[in-house]
Amino acid sequence: MKEVIGAQHEFHDKDFVTGWADRFVPTPDRLKLFDVMLYELKSAMPADGCIVELGIGPGYLADHLLRSMPDIQFYGVDFSSPMLDIARQRLSHYCDRITYIQADLVKDNWWLDLPVPVDAIVSTWALHDLGSQENVKTVYKGCVQTLETSGLLLNGDFIRPDKARHEFEPGRFEIRKHIEMLHSVGFNHAECLVMLEEEIMSPTSAQNYACFKAVVDKT
Repeated sequence: MKEVIGAQHEFHDKDFVTGWADRFVPTPDRLKLFDVMLYELKSAMPADGCIVELGIGPGYLADHLLRSMPDIQFYGVDFSSPMLDIARQRLSHYCDRITYIQADLVKDNWWLDLPVPVDAIVSTWALHDLGSQENVKTVYKGCVQTLETSGLLLNGDFIRPDKARHEFEPGRFEIRKHIEMLHSVGFNHAECLVMLEEEIMSPTSAQNYACFKAVVDKT
């Protein structure tokens, strides 16, 4: 039997979440992903625009963006109370610019609690944990609804490499399938900006991730 690349998480358990956050402190390679996203955001949205993060987790990406974009408003969505608690603590000095929303990205209409307009939606290392391609597609549909007439989606997440020799959990799938899915739900343009920490022979669950850019323009 082939090894399945993936991980089991208990994101409602405080001790598990604390340990996970400590292990997932951004490395130089992960910071490359953050900088790719930062560049795209600065290029595509007003300086005082609104960003929504799906799966804010411990707040690492949020901290990077709020520090580098001092006039933005930020909404952090997560289904895990312990994760939101860690994010609140880490991001306390941005409290006047950030709002937290607890919601299930698949089951809840999380976009109803957001302001209009939203300029960009971001996510890192989160959507693969939804467990299936269909659930990721559901979130992509919600993103199109949230962005309404125009806006940008940046999703940095784990994928299954095209030449993979191992089985991967269902939420990790090929780049081309993400692109096809983004087009199918209503994005006008979708592409993969970068692939990071690619490892085919002996991958770990923390390798093989890509950054997807999708644009909706209904004007």
